[in-house]
Amino acid sequence: MAEAITMSGQLSIRWIEKKINEYFNNLLKTNRVDYVIASDTDSIYVNFEPLVNLSGNSKLTDSDISDLIDKFVNAKIQPFIDKCYNELASKMNACQQKMFMKRETIANKGIWKAKKMYILNALDIEGVKFSEPQLKIQGIEAVRSSTPKACKKNIKLALDIIMNKSETELQAFIELFRDDFMQLPFEEVAFPRGMNGIDKYKDRHEIYKKGTPIHVKGALLYNNLVKKNNLEKKYTMIADSDKIKFAYLKYPNPLMDGVISVPEVLPPEFNLQKYVDYDMQFRKAFLDPITSILDVIGWSAEKRSTLESFFD
Repeated sequence: MAEAITMSGQLSIRWIEKKINEYFNNLLKTNRVDYVIASDTDSIYVNFEPLVNLSGNSKLTDSDISDLIDKFVNAKIQPFIDKCYNELASKMNACQQKMFMKRETIANKGIWKAKKMYILNALDIEGVKFSEPQLKIQGIEAVRSSTPKACKKNIKLALDIIMNKSETELQAFIELFRDDFMQLPFEEVAFPRGMNGIDKYKDRHEIYKKGTPIHVKGALLYNNLVKKNNLEKKYTMIADSDKIKFAYLKYPNPLMDGVISVPEVLPPEFNLQKYVDYDMQFRKAFLDPITSILDVIGWSAEKRSTLESFFD
C-alpha cells in the first residue's frame, strides 16, 4: 500500500509536469522547451516569463503581470489541469478522480538551493496580493528552529536584499551585521537545540564518550562545571528533553574544550564569555547559509578584488 501511494504520487506530479510542458510548447510554438522549472511532491513551478513577453508591453508593473498571470491561470491553466487529471484517472481506471491542483504563488523571482529548499519573491499567495513582494521561504536556515535568534531576522533581511536589491548593498549589510553580531551576548548568538543523549554519552572518567554530538558534549561539560564549582543551587543541571543553547569556544580556554551548552544563560562563574568564538558562530549561523544561496546566483558575500578594480 505504501509503495502504491508513493508511485501514484510520483505518476501524478510527473504526468501534470509533462502535460504543462506540452501545453506551453504548443502555445508558444517552441519545441521541447522545459517550462516547468521545478516540481515537488504535490507542486510544480512554471516559468510564465516567455508568455508575458508575448504582450510586447515593456511597461507592465509587477502588479500588472501578477493580474495577467492570475487571469490566465483561472481561464486556461486550471481547466486544462482538471482535464488532464480526468484523462489520467480514465487511463488508470480509477474509481474516482481525486487529483486537484490550484494556483498558489505568483512570484517575480525564485532561487532553488536544493530539493525542498527555495525562496520565492511572492507578489500574490493564494489570491492575496501584496503591495510589496513578500518572501516565501522553504527549508532555508531563516525558518529553522536551530538558527540563533540574532541570525533569523537578519537572514530574512539578507534574503530580501538578494531578491530586491544589489550585490553591493548585500555586502554592506553583511559587514554591518558582522560588527553588531560581535557585540551580542552569548544567548543571542548560540545555537538552540533539544537535548537528547545525556545518559547515553556520559562517561564517568572522561566526562563524555567518543562520538558525542557537539551540543550533548557541551551539556555534559556544563553539568560538570556546575558540580565542580558547587553551583547546583544556583543553576539548573541539563537533562534529556531540555531546551539548550550551545556555542563554540576559542582555544586555549579554561574549559580546555571547544564547546559549551547552557539551559538559559552562560554563568559568569565559568569565565567563558570572552572565549566564545564569535567568528565561528557568525560563519556557521549566518554566513554559510547566505553563501550557499549566493553560490547559486553567482554573488559573493564579500567584495572581491579584480584586475579592473586594481586599475580603477
